[in-house]
Amino acid sequence: MTAIGLVWSGSVGNAEIIESNKFLPEGITIKYSQTDSDVAVPAPITRNRLLEMAISPDIVEAARIFSGPEISAIGYACTSASYVRGMGGDVEISMNITSTTGLPSTTTSTSIVNALNHLGSRRISVLSPHVDELNNRLRIFLEEYGFEVVHMRGLNKLRGIEEISSTDISELVEHLVDSKDADSIVVSCTGMKTAEIIDQLENKIGKPVIPALTATIWECLRLAGIEPNIKGKGMLMSQIG
Repeated sequence: MTAIGLVWSGSVGNAEIIESNKFLPEGITIKYSQTDSDVAVPAPITRNRLLEMAISPDIVEAARIFSGPEISAIGYACTSASYVRGMGGDVEISMNITSTTGLPSTTTSTSIVNALNHLGSRRISVLSPHVDELNNRLRIFLEEYGFEVVHMRGLNKLRGIEEISSTDISELVEHLVDSKDADSIVVSCTGMKTAEIIDQLENKIGKPVIPALTATIWECLRLAGIEPNIKGKGMLMSQIG
């Protein structure tokens, strides 16, 4: 059985595992690893903290367990730590993982960029749970990769992202669509739960919605040579090629 590996920053709970598995084709599994950072007491999600995480050897050390033959690709499943250093900082993380494990790898931010390019999106709106300091870094990162961010909606959370419900996310995305014209909507942060709403939401707004976790799994599957082709989990997952 083919598996992909996800490196999580901090602890991986049942909610994250359940959400991730909803985006998998039949016969594919996910193996999880976590960095040592913030496992016991999660630190506030600030720019300085994320800069420390982005260059921490914890990421590569957590990826080492994925060196077995059953793992085909690895994803670093943290959006903010992979965009906080700007264009190229994301690629450096995945290069370090690949050089250590010998496996193709990606980060969530890289995956979002590739997903947007795959869908032909240039003008985007973004929903982020984070504070403005980080949202500005995300805007810069996306603009460096050639996208126009027409609207950014931040929720100013330092902690407690898991408390944001799927219903809240759906309503916030609908308001983003009302505000300005965009080709696609990006939902930043792998902790944002969208699996149960994405198909209905896209049908309602008529635009692709790219959640961070979905993009990460999509990219890992492609790196593993697998076309997702999953119906009911969003336009990105249902496309072939």
